[in-house]
Amino acid sequence: MSNLSFLNKIIYWINSVFLLLLILSYLSPFINPSIFWPISFIGLLFPFLFLINCLFLIYWLFKYKKQVFGNIIVLLFGLKYISVFVGPSPKEITNQDSIMILSYNVRLFNYYKWIKKDNIKEKIVEFIKKENADIICLQEYYNQNQMNTLQYKYKHIGPDDKKNSWHMAIYSKYPQIKKGYITIDGKEKYNTCIYSDIVVNSDTIRIYNIHLVSNWFNHNDYSFIENPNKTDIKKSIRGIINKMKNSYKIRSQEVKIIKKHMASSPYPNIVVGDFNDTPLSYAYNTIKNELKDSFSISGKGIGKSFIKIPGLRIDYILHDKTLNSFNYKQYNDKLSDHFPISCEIEITNP
Repeated sequence: MSNLSFLNKIIYWINSVFLLLLILSYLSPFINPSIFWPISFIGLLFPFLFLINCLFLIYWLFKYKKQVFGNIIVLLFGLKYISVFVGPSPKEITNQDSIMILSYNVRLFNYYKWIKKDNIKEKIVEFIKKENADIICLQEYYNQNQMNTLQYKYKHIGPDDKKNSWHMAIYSKYPQIKKGYITIDGKEKYNTCIYSDIVVNSDTIRIYNIHLVSNWFNHNDYSFIENPNKTDIKKSIRGIINKMKNSYKIRSQEVKIIKKHMASSPYPNIVVGDFNDTPLSYAYNTIKNELKDSFSISGKGIGKSFIKIPGLRIDYILHDKTLNSFNYKQYNDKLSDHFPISCEIEITNP
């Protein structure tokens, strides 16, 4: 470093800090936020840290300095994570033996009028009918009439006797031979995880519909993220960090319990839903484990599922490694604060 100018020495030290942060982001999926929660924030910043270090690499490359090699080595280790943020964009596949699965956080069908437009619920129902998926998983479901208008023969709205609660729904064209929901620390959480064992032709699969705890950002939080207000920046940042810290810890407990339940499944698992966390997070990594992410197989472009923060993917369709998926789709319908997602899966049990 002795042959560097004063300016390049400063740039080198800044570069070193960002390289360290990038390395820590690689570790974030493996460290429980209950043990060390700050690392979850670093994992959230992975795309930006990766891009910034790419810029440093270009700088050292043009300067013909050996500092470029440190950036090359660290960035190479991060290439394996790119596929969970950017889809491979393969050609569409036609397969008559596959089933289509759709996941949608419907945000209570706009019950509290967050979207200032009429007939949002009817438009969501119309969208779902038009897509005509074989299995539909809805999160933040709220409807006292139990959505009879969807006209699916089989459904699991858990639990049926809690019509006034936020809960989950699994609709299917195929028989659901067993239904249940997962308790968290002995408490009934109707909006966290339900499951159905579904018979598809001669095979049986288990569908988990998941909604992990939200960060509970309010309108002011999103306004600050989109356009920071310098007059209350400290207060806003502190409030957002506290909410995220608590949510990271709760999600780490939820996924531990859900993962244990998944391990007891007698059938291939398909895990669908809103994780409220990024692909480089402890929650995602714990649930995914050896499952396949359908977006990484057949997604197109930058993954996105949360409308209020561009490029943020927090909704997933994961499946057992014995199953094949294709034709992943991200919709652009803005009828909730989430985009719906879908893919096709070929059900062939070993």
